[in-house]
Amino acid sequence: MINLSDLITDDDCLEVVRNALGDGYRVITFRLEKIAGQPGFLGEYARLVVSTEQLVSLSRDSIEYGHHLLLKIKFQETELKQDHSYFVKCLPFTDAKQRQIIEEIGIFTKEARCYRELFSRFEKSPEKVLKWRPECWLARDDLMVMEDLAVAGFRTMPFQKPFGKEHMVLILERIAQMHACSLDLEINRMKGKRLDETFGEMLFETTFMRESPWFVAGLKGILRTALDGSKYSQNPEYKAIVQSQMLDKMNRIYELSQPTRNFQSVIVHKDLWYNNMMFRFERNQEGEILYDKPSDCILIDFQISRYQPPAIDFLCTIYLLTRRPHRDQLYDFYVKYYYDQLRHKLDILQLQLDRILPWQQWLDSLEHYKLFGLLWSGVLHAYVNLPEGYIGKLHAEDPEAYHEFGLVSRDGVLMKFFHSDAYYRETLLDSVEETLEYLFEFK
Repeated sequence: MINLSDLITDDDCLEVVRNALGDGYRVITFRLEKIAGQPGFLGEYARLVVSTEQLVSLSRDSIEYGHHLLLKIKFQETELKQDHSYFVKCLPFTDAKQRQIIEEIGIFTKEARCYRELFSRFEKSPEKVLKWRPECWLARDDLMVMEDLAVAGFRTMPFQKPFGKEHMVLILERIAQMHACSLDLEINRMKGKRLDETFGEMLFETTFMRESPWFVAGLKGILRTALDGSKYSQNPEYKAIVQSQMLDKMNRIYELSQPTRNFQSVIVHKDLWYNNMMFRFERNQEGEILYDKPSDCILIDFQISRYQPPAIDFLCTIYLLTRRPHRDQLYDFYVKYYYDQLRHKLDILQLQLDRILPWQQWLDSLEHYKLFGLLWSGVLHAYVNLPEGYIGKLHAEDPEAYHEFGLVSRDGVLMKFFHSDAYYRETLLDSVEETLEYLFEFK
């Protein structure tokens, strides 16, 4: 068993401080505090609190050495001591089986490498780029130390809180910024060389695979909902069609998950469900948070990032975060809004969107990848919209049932809450019934 206190070394802590604050600081003490709650599927979380003492220059001595002028700086300790908080995510250390699964997939290491080797090469000048991701101060293959967004006033949306237009435009703007940085790296800095040719080792598929029992269980959950819970299951003819054809039709998602040369690609997030973005919110006069008035947004968690067309992220955002009446009303607006935001951000980076992703290609890509957004929303809604705390409680009280639910079959749990939890049922049907209409043209 790994102890929390053993996760960070003195050298790691010094590297974090230097990367975050610069030179001139000395680490006095540091401690790790586990963040309350059960671990996520992909890792566990802690807070690193570092006490530092700042050093200031006492004198600068000029020394001539040949033709070079060297500065010799002497430092003096000050009495200024400060505590700094950082967010830590690491491989699971309280569940050996979970850790083994994650290590075999390589999904945690993938995100660390993306921060270390890919995102570090993206444009980050505040004059050119809007901040879209947290800073990462240390990226080991088993652990990452990042800025603590909670200290900066960011928080996730509460469970079951609906996303409105105000949230969606912020998210789409940040996604457009991420995509613009990707295109800038590929076209301006790497002279047009595809990013997957250079960074392919860290952009491998982790989720949308026939070999992924977690994802296959999710597709089977969509089928179970279609057969036993959707309005179309009341029609015997429709039900027979679903029973015989749906799994084969859903298998197209494996093809849609592969790299393509038919559309311009970028680094995509792909996992844009409600817990993978954090907001700053306005407050009222009493100091209460106004969750319907977000003022800033940051994207987090890039474990399943790939090199694919930007339509993937757009569709994931729309289908994972909105209910059907919302997207039916505002879909065309969002299509144009994202495209305009991408154009604006590329203009700043001296790139022309019309040459990179013409409007018609953008529309064609949205239609081509629509099934991806639909199916991914069905898989995730069946998993993340369970009653708050249920999965964590299951993991703590019955690890075997937890792994059975995650990696073998979730049909039993799915149908239990489908019939007992209105929010769970409605969000799941929202995706599944639109998927049936898309695949079979049911009316």
